[in-house]
Amino acid sequence: MTMKNKIASFLIAFVMLIGLIPTTIAEAAVTDINIISDTSITANQAKKWAKTKGASEEFLELADLYWKYSQKCGNVNPAIAYVQAGKETAFGNFGGVLDANYHNPCGMKTSQGGGDKDKNAHKKFDSWDEGVQAHLDHLALYAGADGYPKQNTYDPRHFISIKGKAKTVNSLGGKWAPSLTYGEEVNNYYRALSSYLNIDLDDSNTDDEEDDDSSSKLKPGSTENKPGGLVGDLVINFEKPVIPQPSNEPKNKSTIGWKNEDGDWYYYNSDNIKEKGWIKPDSNWYYLDDSGKMRTGWINYSDSWYYFNDNGTMVIGWKQINNKWYYMQTSGAMATGFICDRSDLYYLEKSGAMYSTEGWISVDKKWYYIEKSGKLKLGWLSDNGSSYYMQGDGSMVTGVKSIDGKTYCFNDSGKNITGWISVNNNWYYLNRDSQMLTGWINPDGNYYYLYDTGAMAKGWLELDGTWYYLNSNGTMATGWVQSGSNFYYLDKTSGKVLTNTTVDGYKIGADGKRKSNDSSNNSNGNKPSVTPNPGNNTNNGGKELVVIDPGHNFGGDDGAYATHNRITYSERDLNMQVSIKLKSYLESKGYTVVMTRNESDRETLAVAQSLDKRVNLANGLNADFFVSIHHNSAEAASANGIEVFYSTNPQDSRMGGRSANQDRILKSKAMATSIVNKICNNAGFTNRGAKDQNLNVCRNTNMPAVLVECGFITNPSEAAKCADSNNQSMVASSIAEAIASELN
Repeated sequence: MTMKNKIASFLIAFVMLIGLIPTTIAEAAVTDINIISDTSITANQAKKWAKTKGASEEFLELADLYWKYSQKCGNVNPAIAYVQAGKETAFGNFGGVLDANYHNPCGMKTSQGGGDKDKNAHKKFDSWDEGVQAHLDHLALYAGADGYPKQNTYDPRHFISIKGKAKTVNSLGGKWAPSLTYGEEVNNYYRALSSYLNIDLDDSNTDDEEDDDSSSKLKPGSTENKPGGLVGDLVINFEKPVIPQPSNEPKNKSTIGWKNEDGDWYYYNSDNIKEKGWIKPDSNWYYLDDSGKMRTGWINYSDSWYYFNDNGTMVIGWKQINNKWYYMQTSGAMATGFICDRSDLYYLEKSGAMYSTEGWISVDKKWYYIEKSGKLKLGWLSDNGSSYYMQGDGSMVTGVKSIDGKTYCFNDSGKNITGWISVNNNWYYLNRDSQMLTGWINPDGNYYYLYDTGAMAKGWLELDGTWYYLNSNGTMATGWVQSGSNFYYLDKTSGKVLTNTTVDGYKIGADGKRKSNDSSNNSNGNKPSVTPNPGNNTNNGGKELVVIDPGHNFGGDDGAYATHNRITYSERDLNMQVSIKLKSYLESKGYTVVMTRNESDRETLAVAQSLDKRVNLANGLNADFFVSIHHNSAEAASANGIEVFYSTNPQDSRMGGRSANQDRILKSKAMATSIVNKICNNAGFTNRGAKDQNLNVCRNTNMPAVLVECGFITNPSEAAKCADSNNQSMVASSIAEAIASELN
């Protein structure tokens, strides 16, 4: 039947703008350690510790390989690699996508990559010997080891673009794996190993983020009072009722008993007198009417119905009569309403017949769900794509409920509520199972922090000595923010307030404050913007919103690869590196910038879906300009240079089918021309010009849009240039200059 739908009064959904990326982020600073470092831990000691973790015998033997090859493979600390393998393989017990036959100790993928749950996307090594060396080489490359990338390696992902990107264990988060806490989790394993062996970690191998006294100095602002949480009523648990047993036992036994007279049965007592009413001459009950005749079928006694078999015995329990099921209690009386039989609930109509039509039923203004067997559904119910919860008495719950120690929300029609809800002016987030979440989440491409009460945090937030800033809409801020008269810088990846470093030419002290820099020639161009607000198309500086699209993703639309002198170049990764630099340059000029994918994103959508998602993001934000960053490839290794595309084609019908707007085309063409000229003049590339081409992201965006090809990775010399960080900065700054000149 159709249930009456009502929209919960407290449900307001946030607009989902950006694709999903991993939903965790570093909550607390863990003292870091260099990947390339010395250790006093031996392979045998590591084995003993691994045994305490339930390691398989095969995994224990891997320790010898890690210690054997660590020096050959970039002097990677073998204990770090070994504990990472323990985390990735559940200490050799696996249980995930891979098994021991892959000889893959770190979940490494093929050069093309793909989805995390796709076995074919993961590398299958011929032996553990190969797998361990590939693991160590990959760590060495991340750590920037001398002589890397090297000529001969089993590492299928030995991309020059990742060299030096993670020199410490903590910095593996968001790079080796999408989770930003991944590195700290590996770090904790390493520290657990050291603690087990009573070994003090060598301070020379660590990389502390702050001075010893910085935590007492760092306080960028006051934190809000933590809002209260959603308080859910406990659901009714199932309890089997205690059913009283009948106590009316017979007074005596007859020496005469049953007699059949003219086809009817009578029962005589020892005095040869016919019994009447209820008797129990054996283990069964019978009923004799006023004439003493034994009754069969239905009888009504004291306003209750009873049923007797053809042999006169009273029915107890289930009985099918005329194709309908009835339930007789232990007293024999026919039951109606809700009854419990062992661990199952049933509903019996006023006639006593069991209700057996599958679906919803309303009884006394409560809703229940009947299964095909006639049982009432208990627990979670999925119906027409929505989830409901049927508590212990079978009734459907609504509102805020506590189930198995977790808080869930249901609207007035019983449907589980997912996404954002506002209650008492506080925001809470419910996952697909309608369970209230806490901690860091990333539902729409932005990070949010939910207190242990479930309420969304705003403003300054301190977690175990680490500071973050959450915008008024809850999104985690990155880049420069202003608090009072001071400026602070929030790490682009983790959102942490940075200390004791230099950013955009400004020195940042142990207290996190930006120091004055009168001598800097970047004092104007690098002036930080105030608190960012990614959801708006203008910021406090009045500048426009630019959407940067780092082309391709991690499997469905993976981009081009090229290998020269055993060094592999990945277009997808190079696109991201240039885009990150471009974002920084544009933000320093006061623009609001949104990325279509982030560095830790592991999206694997197919080409068409991925492109449409990026276009819809830009159109939904009403952006002022869209720029897609790519790197070129060609069959001819000599192909070289920069080219920038725009489109004069009309939109696809699924995107609105708007005809080509001449003003938009002219602006796109002008921007494409300015960008290609700026890059080639500043960075010394061959100028291949601005070109009209029928590209999805250029024709379907509502705003001026271009696609920049930043050089050919199929050209050996140009590939090396594309991977050079200084060249990337030159290309990114040139694009930013062109955008600023054309948009202003």
